[in-house]
Amino acid sequence: MEFTTGKTDLNARSCVYSTALEQPVDCDVTLPEYFPDLVRVLKCALMPSVTAVQCGGESVRAEGAAVLSVLYVSEGGALRCYEQRVPFSVRADCPGVAEGHVRADAKCAYVNCRVVSPRRMDVHGSLNLSVSVYEKTVRPLLCGCTGGGVQMQKKHICASGLAGLAEKLFSLGETLELGASKPSIAQLVRSEAVALLEDVKLVSGKALLKGELILRTLYLPEGEAARPERMEHSMPINQIIELAGAEPGCTVTAALDVCGVELAAKTDASGALRLLDARVSVSAHVALYAPLETDVVLDAYSTGFETKLRYTDTAFRTVCDGVRDTALCRGAPDLSGISVSEVLDLSCTDFSYAAKVENGELVLTGRAQLGILYADAEGAPGYVERGVDVAYRRAVTTGAGEMSCEAHAAVSGTGFVLTGDSQLDARVELDISATVFSGETLRLVEEVALDTQKPLSRTAAALTIYFADAGESVWEIARRYSTTVEAVKAENGLKSDVLDGDCKLLIPSV
Repeated sequence: MEFTTGKTDLNARSCVYSTALEQPVDCDVTLPEYFPDLVRVLKCALMPSVTAVQCGGESVRAEGAAVLSVLYVSEGGALRCYEQRVPFSVRADCPGVAEGHVRADAKCAYVNCRVVSPRRMDVHGSLNLSVSVYEKTVRPLLCGCTGGGVQMQKKHICASGLAGLAEKLFSLGETLELGASKPSIAQLVRSEAVALLEDVKLVSGKALLKGELILRTLYLPEGEAARPERMEHSMPINQIIELAGAEPGCTVTAALDVCGVELAAKTDASGALRLLDARVSVSAHVALYAPLETDVVLDAYSTGFETKLRYTDTAFRTVCDGVRDTALCRGAPDLSGISVSEVLDLSCTDFSYAAKVENGELVLTGRAQLGILYADAEGAPGYVERGVDVAYRRAVTTGAGEMSCEAHAAVSGTGFVLTGDSQLDARVELDISATVFSGETLRLVEEVALDTQKPLSRTAAALTIYFADAGESVWEIARRYSTTVEAVKAENGLKSDVLDGDCKLLIPSV
């Protein structure tokens, strides 16, 4: 007797390792001679960025640097900013994981600054690093059997299988000029960048990413009483990422994250500090989904031999919709108890969010932490951080089953209007992309084993009379009597797989 099985592969992206690491940061800071003495610290911040990740040898490693930035008031009430780079490296063991695609994110958990003297500071802080390793996993699916009298209860599914994963770390570098109306640079205060994805195209074995990088800079111009100046520049993003399996009909998802910004002021031909030497590290993460259409086996038995089945729970996901959008959110930070006559700068220092699909809509909620640099009624500078809630909703195409999404959101810009005495109308611009999935989990037959040494005993009767109840499954009846669904239906003139009323059935033997 010949018995064979047919299988197809279901590819999926699985998180095979995830951990949270803590990296302490301790610095004894002494101001250089060309910096004036500090009188009052307005802000001390640690801004970490991961510049390299590696997975191999059952361990994962992340390297980067945290920029320690101290914004302070010097003698005479002038603003000054001191920065120092603090490199870090973390390693974690991940047994059983030889390789994979690594995503690492670093945030400042806390930072404390203690002024020891007008020229010295003692800084203690900690970084939180989240590291995840993803792999493309392959699960064989039983889609059919032949021989051995095996009967199968099948279901036809249409899903999306993962066809490829890719990542790329690249740098953008450019020398940027100040606007003609802008004063020359005395000192840089802060810089921030956001990478905006505009389009993704698939060609043979490659993904073409097109976008724009927005770089915003706050600097102090020359002059003791000069107010901070803001500049915005843009750089084009054009990247080719190797992506095996990319072909028409596939769905591609991509996300861009800024890993780090290095910015330095440079002199122009006249000797004035009017140039910015910028280098920005960006990571691209791409996933490719291909249509999967196949039969799967929900249950099986043999009409001739004892049968052993092995089951497994298998999750299927289908791409239903893709979203690429922008949103403008508004909020009123609580500035009660603070005298604000002028806002010198507003930036987003931290952003957290969560996304879900609910009632046919993509729902994203989050909180943006805003850093507000201001001048009080006497013109003295001050700094405060306040949080505002953000929300976004959009109707999306849904499917049957449980809905989920993979979303990526970033703050692409901020704005403000000082509406009254210490009354601030803050605006937060969001860049949002998401892939919407429908999903279901099925209990499937993974393996069928026939015991050919144990044939089923046969009844001498050609027909068995069975009194069935309404709602019974023809499959279960046929299985109980080791016959076939087709034979039961043909003998009794049934067209449905479920009985719609009590009846007497004739069960033929096979």
